[in-house]
Amino acid sequence: MKLSYILNILLIAILSSCGDGVSSDASTENSPELPRETKTTYLREPVEIIPSTGEDYPQSLKDVGFPIIPQAEVTSVGNTDIENGTVVMQMETTKTIEQISQYYKKEMLANGWEEKKMNILQGADAAYSYRNNDYSARILVINDNIQDFRKIAVTLNKKVKLEDYQDK
Repeated sequence: MKLSYILNILLIAILSSCGDGVSSDASTENSPELPRETKTTYLREPVEIIPSTGEDYPQSLKDVGFPIIPQAEVTSVGNTDIENGTVVMQMETTKTIEQISQYYKKEMLANGWEEKKMNILQGADAAYSYRNNDYSARILVINDNIQDFRKIAVTLNKKVKLEDYQDK
């Protein structure tokens, strides 16, 4: 009898520890299941800026007195023949928008360029325009807040002079 008594107690203990998978928590029985909110996280490599020495600047930009901004890396160059179109160059820098603005204002004015008012284009955080007798330059800056750097796009155009197209 003692043996059957001990076996019954063990059997009850084993069965009660197994459970049936149903929670006995009364607070969750009647609550509707809410959808879980997921958040996508993008992992990006840190940006490494390798400052330009000016050797990678298009020669036509240097020839017209366009300044070489320190601590900026040239990442892309389009057409380089200013006499036959537009020069386009893209750079990246860790300089702030204010530092970029101050640099170009100081250097462009010192090189004989005149500042012109320019509205900020959609997608850009800052925009600057300069002109001299022969060329116009536009500088657009896009701020990448996630990686804390700025993208600079420079376009340089040769001005069209009407007298070049008039009969003499």
